Amino acid sequence: MRFLCLHGGGTNGEIFEIQIGGLRQILEKSGHRFKFMNGKMNAKVEEELEGIVDGPFYNHYIRGTSPGSSVLEAFDHTKRFIAEEGPFDAVIGFSQGAALAASLLVHQRKTQPAEPPLFRAAVFICGAAPWESSGLEQISPQPDTYPIAIPTANIVGKADSLFAEGVKLFELCEPAKAAFYDHGSKHMVPFDMKNTGEMIRVIEETVAKAIRG
Repeated sequence: MRFLCLHGGGTNGEIFEIQIGGLRQILEKSGHRFKFMNGKMNAKVEEELEGIVDGPFYNHYIRGTSPGSSVLEAFDHTKRFIAEEGPFDAVIGFSQGAALAASLLVHQRKTQPAEPPLFRAAVFICGAAPWESSGLEQISPQPDTYPIAIPTANIVGKADSLFAEGVKLFELCEPAKAAFYDHGSKHMVPFDMKNTGEMIRVIEETVAKAIRG
């Protein structure tokens, strides 16, 4: 599968490429390919990365309590990238990148229900809560309603400050098609052998579900 890769806020595609390097190298051996997109908005670097990595740094949309119209601008930016660099079979996103991917999937299903989904599978790592297209409220889980119907791998960390948001994102996904793994760590992609093996397992399970249809 060909993956569109969406970085977290205050970073960039090159940083995300490093963050998922352990996963990517293993998955590439199975024939999967990865393309990294930078966000639309210039941003300050994430605090823990300051002085360690080179910029420029980007957000996909405004970070904060109400990103407003910047969410729709992020949709347009991502769709242009897909049109120019795609097609993509799947999407993998970290933090704000995961939230953007989820928002796009929910928005398309709501506005274009007859169209095939943008992606056949999605991998959400340490996902933030997705926003409605208005950017005025977050998408909240509703009983027996699952707006993300494609196979998903939901990877979270119990010690992550966004853990609860990652669980909410998981609750938006159709249960029969949603894999869940808690790596137990902070807001990061762990690189130890045990966690890498388990993350590969849930991603491969998700890809297999997508291929089976």
